[in-house]
Amino acid sequence: MDSMKLAKRLFPFAAIFSVIFVFVRHSQFYDTRILVESLTGVQTLFGAIGIIFSIIAAFVIQKEWEQWNSLTDAVKGEVDGLEKLFLWSNNFPAAIREQVHGNIADYLRLIVKEGWQLSERGERSPEIERIFNELSATIYHIAATSPQFAMATFALFSRIMDARSKRLLYSAEHVPDLLNHTLGFAAFLLIGLSMFVGVRIEWLAYLFTISIACLVYSVFLVLYDLNRPLEPGDWHITTREYEELLARIS
Repeated sequence: MDSMKLAKRLFPFAAIFSVIFVFVRHSQFYDTRILVESLTGVQTLFGAIGIIFSIIAAFVIQKEWEQWNSLTDAVKGEVDGLEKLFLWSNNFPAAIREQVHGNIADYLRLIVKEGWQLSERGERSPEIERIFNELSATIYHIAATSPQFAMATFALFSRIMDARSKRLLYSAEHVPDLLNHTLGFAAFLLIGLSMFVGVRIEWLAYLFTISIACLVYSVFLVLYDLNRPLEPGDWHITTREYEELLARIS
């Protein structure tokens, strides 16, 4: 998520927050004198909510970042394995070589065409599974007809299968709904209650409250994108590497 994209998403939020801040500060329900008199208690309670949010957010970000890296490695491993298998298959007899090349190209086309819609939901495309099974059957056929290629071919195909399994696994793992809703609720509390921290000088109160609100909202945006690595967003994994490999082998 680059700075310009973040700014574009923060600007509407900051505008809405500013309108609400002005309304709250000038409403009859807001008594600055009472809030300032209870400043110590309000700060303690607000700080407790902030600490709880920070601990949960840090835990989730760490977990989701590790999963993001694992998913990225799995995608790179699968693409790298497919490219190596494609190049290695140039040594096969013509009929088998063409079959392997065709299976790999069809597999890449389907992934690019269907994107990550099913993977993100933990589902598998029947068409992609069919093509991959055909490739698997071709690999086993190589072992039966060309034993001199069997060991290296199986090693390459095993790497592809391992990377593919990890990609499917990490694509479908998300933050549990209860934890996700807890984070959203904590963020809402921090943003909403920040308006009621008593500060006599209005511009200073606005400066601190909008800073707190924008920071919490930014953290929530990072968590949202990390939890949905395959969905279109400011920060997500695409099929670009599969498209580039397809272009190279075509």
